[in-house]
Amino acid sequence: MGKNKEKVQLKGREVLGKKIVILGEVCSGKTKLAAELLREFMTLMNPQEITVIDLAPKRIGGIGGKLTEYVNMNSGVIYLSPKNVYTPRLASTSPKQLLLYAELNRKIMEPLLNRFIQNVTEVLVLNDVTLYLHSGKLETVSKCARLAKTFLVTAYYGSKLSKDLETGISSREKRLTEKLATTMDLTIRID
Repeated sequence: MGKNKEKVQLKGREVLGKKIVILGEVCSGKTKLAAELLREFMTLMNPQEITVIDLAPKRIGGIGGKLTEYVNMNSGVIYLSPKNVYTPRLASTSPKQLLLYAELNRKIMEPLLNRFIQNVTEVLVLNDVTLYLHSGKLETVSKCARLAKTFLVTAYYGSKLSKDLETGISSREKRLTEKLATTMDLTIRID
């Protein structure tokens, strides 16, 4: 799945012009690393050429968290985020409810991805893509990656959230995340 860096000390200059995926377990620091790189991008270029699509839920019991916890988005970047994001595996009590939450996430997230496709900027930072991949199309994410000169995406890749009430969401998420990673210039695993 691409190249790994043991010590994650990337600099914004090093990754400009590249496609990067940051993978890891819950609470591993994926969003924090993305925020560090985003802050550097904001100093290296016009913030209006940066789009952030933040698909992460609000922090719940230490899980999740938006980029706004680390970066002030009032600096001119284009910031897109759903008002409400569901946590299907954490909040569901039945397979039907889990699949419903996954589909509701897709319906509120897909328009944000399509908005980027219609209004491309040089940089796209996509936080927590795996919630979209529960029900959404990898092709839509891949199109965003192709259109941006620099594409930085975080994705859950672990086992702590594997219980999906036998809906297949977890295996779909893992399969599509692995497929996405094969198209990136750099894959960073945080364990």
